[in-house]
Amino acid sequence: MKVKNKIVVTGLLGLLSTSVMMSGCSPAMTQAEREQAITQVEMTKGEGTGVMADIGIVSASMFAFDSAELNDEGKTTIAAYREKLGPELTDAFMVLIVGHTDNTGDEDYNMKLSLERADSVAEHLVSEGVDANKIETLGLGPTSPIASNDTREGRIENRRVDIYVIAEVRALDRMNFPSAALFERDSSELSDEGKALIKRNIETGRDMFSRANAIIVIGHTDDKWDDEWNMKLSKERAATVTAFLESQGVDSSKIVTTGMGESMPIVSNATKAGRAQNRRVQVLVLGRAQ
Repeated sequence: MKVKNKIVVTGLLGLLSTSVMMSGCSPAMTQAEREQAITQVEMTKGEGTGVMADIGIVSASMFAFDSAELNDEGKTTIAAYREKLGPELTDAFMVLIVGHTDNTGDEDYNMKLSLERADSVAEHLVSEGVDANKIETLGLGPTSPIASNDTREGRIENRRVDIYVIAEVRALDRMNFPSAALFERDSSELSDEGKALIKRNIETGRDMFSRANAIIVIGHTDDKWDDEWNMKLSKERAATVTAFLESQGVDSSKIVTTGMGESMPIVSNATKAGRAQNRRVQVLVLGRAQ
């Protein structure tokens, strides 16, 4: 069994987080308030206190040839990493599971197989007690090799499943945008100002996007209204931002989209200002070169 393992305790180097504030259920801003908010966009460096485990496991130690069913050896391997990671896996902000293949055969088939294998690992983790709401999966097929596909050894290395355990968002770099610059009240449709603002920041981070292993778009709301509505709105807004990123040339195959509703406030919802901060969309870019 050949297993590549890299556990990094750092400020989550290799991640970029873009926090885009969402307008949620608050009254719409006046034009003056909107203009003032737009001038407050800033880049904030992460605090560097997070923990990320980056675990790469070759597919041959987890799956039979051409299969997406996790075998007993793969389950044992995952169990060993779970024991080594301790509470980090259970308490993580997010667990991202990414499947990969070599470049042999049909690319569409490889993309499908890589996602099915990532999903199989995710299902096993959920069966072992990891919160399903914290897990996201992505299948990148042959698009992100770590070795040359010209040799048998290289192809074996490229056929793998990566498990990223992301500890906390506050450890990441982030761009903070005002809510009113993106959406009108109760809407998931980007305003013209929102499109222009995101577009400018895409251009700033274009090189980071191009070198990303994965891009995670996450919507959040405040605690107004009921949980179901907030979850729905957060997912719709994240999906809207994802669609706009794709329209601007960001690689759609590397994007996963989810909504957290009101479950992850960054400040108290007791004030209007706090609720405005909690209404946001985050764009996390995983694996950029340093």
